[in-house]
Amino acid sequence: MPLRETLEAMSWDPSQPNSIERLQVVYKVAERCNLNCSYCYYYNIGDSTALQRPAKASLSGTKNFARWLAEGCEELGIPQVLISFHGGEPMLMRAKEFAQTCDILARTLSPVVDLGFSIQTNGTLMSEGWFEALKGYQVNVGVSIDGRRADHDRFRLDHQGRSSFNATETAIKRLMDASTQYPHLRPSTISVLNSEVDYRETFRYLRGLGIESMHFLLPDRSADDRTPALEAEAKAIGKGLLTIFEAWMIEDDPDINVRFISETLGFFQIGGPRKQLGRRRKSNQILVARSDETIAIDDSLIPALDWYKTVPEFAIAQNSLRDVFRSPIFGLLENEENRLPSGCVGCPWTQICRGGDLENRYSTTRGFDNPSIYCSTYKVLYQGICELLIQNGYPQPEINRRFGVFDRV
Repeated sequence: MPLRETLEAMSWDPSQPNSIERLQVVYKVAERCNLNCSYCYYYNIGDSTALQRPAKASLSGTKNFARWLAEGCEELGIPQVLISFHGGEPMLMRAKEFAQTCDILARTLSPVVDLGFSIQTNGTLMSEGWFEALKGYQVNVGVSIDGRRADHDRFRLDHQGRSSFNATETAIKRLMDASTQYPHLRPSTISVLNSEVDYRETFRYLRGLGIESMHFLLPDRSADDRTPALEAEAKAIGKGLLTIFEAWMIEDDPDINVRFISETLGFFQIGGPRKQLGRRRKSNQILVARSDETIAIDDSLIPALDWYKTVPEFAIAQNSLRDVFRSPIFGLLENEENRLPSGCVGCPWTQICRGGDLENRYSTTRGFDNPSIYCSTYKVLYQGICELLIQNGYPQPEINRRFGVFDRV
């Protein structure tokens, strides 16, 4: 469908007032990192543009960005903003400067929107000054850790090839201790999946640290990376996720939030979620604010690198927030998210995965019209969840009605 017809068919238009419930801005306050994680999408899969931008966002740039964002949210009637401090490694910024950054954003945005702060860090640079800044501005903390030492240090080394495990684990423990007085400091974790890891042990390790909210990421790949070896790896990752699900079920604690489990189980609830197409108000829209005072789309799409290099970026000095959202790129992405890849037609799991994340669907020849490179991951995981739920009393006819899976076995 031509882009003009696509946009005309869409009922959601982000440039119109009251179209966005929450705007999540990933603020790249540092465009460098003290680690050199081999799987990093931001530096190590072929895109080096971050190194061409200033190493850190300046306070004057933050002031400009804060005014720009406040004016845009007011014009578009956006009631909530989450500033997610990111990098690189955001703690390469001095703690005092970070506190000043939070202060500028809070003073400028709080009169206009319901404002929240979060930070994603590797934890290795955590200091007392950073603790004070995180406490003072109610910043929710996420820490990147891939599990136990051997699993973490497989990829998450510094530029000299040295381990980052001790520093990361120490930061988590200090945050957990501080959270007894400051609950918002209880960290969540992000772990990148690896087919060779025992995820039963990873789950136990994170729970042993006291982690109650965890997220497991698929490695950053596009459909162009598909090979028989990666297909086998995808299946193994699905088994790893299923192992996490089993460990979560055994613990049987509803306060433990594993993101993929929460998202998946919703589809097994009576009246559970169904993806709403053509929506008029989006619950969460992501933008990226860079250190050079430019705005970009969600950079988790970088693995679709040939395509990502062609998408527009916007200087805040020349474009209002509304101007940014007038770009056809947002309608294009919304349409692709809502369009099922042709190779997925007839698969019972599409109502859950919707074909997978866009970056994992992209190929240079077919664009986003491909099943995810992790299609086998989803199949192994969802089939296994169905079997486990049936073993634990979930009615098989209900699964047959929803997915038809066990009618086909």
